[in-house]
Amino acid sequence: MCYNYPMCKLHLVQRGVKMSRGRFIFWLDYSKDDELLLAETIDELKSKRSFTRTIRDGIRLICDLRKGQVDVLFELFPWVKAEFVAGIQTQETPGEKRLREQLERIEKQLLEQDNRPEPVKPGLKSLSGGPKSLTSGPKPLGAPSISAPDFDEDDEDLLEVKKDTSTEAGLNFLRSAWALQQ
Repeated sequence: MCYNYPMCKLHLVQRGVKMSRGRFIFWLDYSKDDELLLAETIDELKSKRSFTRTIRDGIRLICDLRKGQVDVLFELFPWVKAEFVAGIQTQETPGEKRLREQLERIEKQLLEQDNRPEPVKPGLKSLSGGPKSLTSGPKPLGAPSISAPDFDEDDEDLLEVKKDTSTEAGLNFLRSAWALQQ
């Protein structure tokens, strides 16, 4: 709670003098173990003259985390950022592992079928750790060529559609309906 609460938002006034600082008070219940430990920690921080800075950093950190951001966390604890980035880079999901294994298996099968990769530029690696192929697209298979269909050959054969004038279609429908009822 700010002592000068009515004026707290714009500027603090005490006895007609503008103040550039505010004081906030909170209470701890010493009958609760966690709050008693917190009071002891506060005493240690005050003796090291780091209590105010800790409160400011703590409020900044909590507000930042509640917004779903981690900028203040990484600012205050750079080692957390290093661990976080290292964890992201080295972790391989089960799906990525299966995909890598499948690619290695396919690469092995292609090599067994005498499909040799094109020459490799030095320094490039594939997923399996071997040289990476720099193919520019799919390789043609040794299949016979098939000519495209000629649409001019079929021009004479046309399907004729004639209107059916018989009345037996309706009779057939009615017979089927009566058969379902019985």
